[in-house]
Amino acid sequence: MENTSNAKAENFLKNEVLKIENRLFIGKLLSFAIGYTLITLWLNSIRATASLWFVWVLIIIQFALYFSIFIASYQRSKVFGLNKNLAFFALVILAVLGRVNDWEIIVIPATVIVMVVFSLINKKVSDHGQTMLPQK
Repeated sequence: MENTSNAKAENFLKNEVLKIENRLFIGKLLSFAIGYTLITLWLNSIRATASLWFVWVLIIIQFALYFSIFIASYQRSKVFGLNKNLAFFALVILAVLGRVNDWEIIVIPATVIVMVVFSLINKKVSDHGQTMLPQK
């Protein structure tokens, strides 16, 4: 009887840790994507009239947010067991393609949607999340 209650408690804790990890990842990814979008729109509206040093500061922030989307996606893909090399090369290719013309309009939402879906399907807890689970 106690074995089944322990298993139920462990499953409950695992599900809660997975929920926390998913919410943190989705929040981080959406924050980066929304921040990138807002900086891009602001940059496009002031590029012609703003001083050059301010435009370059915004461009640096924009690039940091852009690459943060792919870095966070890569880190999360390692958690749910994608091949590290495959995930790295796929996300590098997407990051480079996103900088071609206006492909970022397709690449960023597609990356965010796919990573959110994969994250929600994921049933593996990260190494950090394992520390919150009872040791066997």
